[in-house]
Amino acid sequence: MKQHTVRAFDEALRTVAADVLDMGQLVRNQLAVADALLGDMRAGDKAAIEATENDINALDRKISDEVQRILALRQPLGVDLRTLISCDRIATDLERIADHAKNIARRVAMIAEQGTSVDLTRTRTLAGRALGQLDAVLEAIEQRDIVSAKAVWRADSDIDSLYDETFHALVQEMCREPQVAASYTNALFIAKSLERVGDHVTNIAEDLVYWVACERLNKRDADMDGS
Repeated sequence: MKQHTVRAFDEALRTVAADVLDMGQLVRNQLAVADALLGDMRAGDKAAIEATENDINALDRKISDEVQRILALRQPLGVDLRTLISCDRIATDLERIADHAKNIARRVAMIAEQGTSVDLTRTRTLAGRALGQLDAVLEAIEQRDIVSAKAVWRADSDIDSLYDETFHALVQEMCREPQVAASYTNALFIAKSLERVGDHVTNIAEDLVYWVACERLNKRDADMDGS
């Protein structure tokens, strides 16, 4: 194979990986805005999330198209193939996290419009943890750090526990104040979106480990680590 062809292939792989990180930063910023909205329910601020939605969707399409193009033209093997597969899967999870951030902002706006006071203390703790996990996995992608990726993957159970605590606390508050049930219902949807963000971050960590080490993580590994 000619040297310039090899260089072009390597550059294409680097571009795909760089686009994933760029997309991750945009999604991270959206989730940070959603987190901030939980502490300051100004309904108009959801526009900050909607403004970057097109950029995220465009990067998602670009990554998918480029992966398909490289697969068709180069028929890569080994780590190159894993890079493409993992980047495509990571982009899909990032796009879904962005959707959850948008949904959180929409639910916050609905609570603000209803004009009721809702205790979101636990929900904000959950949001902070989900954002921290996303930061950690994006850093792991940049460094190709599977040790950190595995730590993120194992920490999913902590987010699940926080979600359970948040869910039960919100239901208790709803029973205590049935006149504001609509607002607490929106808060429950917010908590569920944050739990799903944690799931998508866990998927990203799994894909990074496969990308770098050709290793598939499974639930049994997490159970053994926790025993």
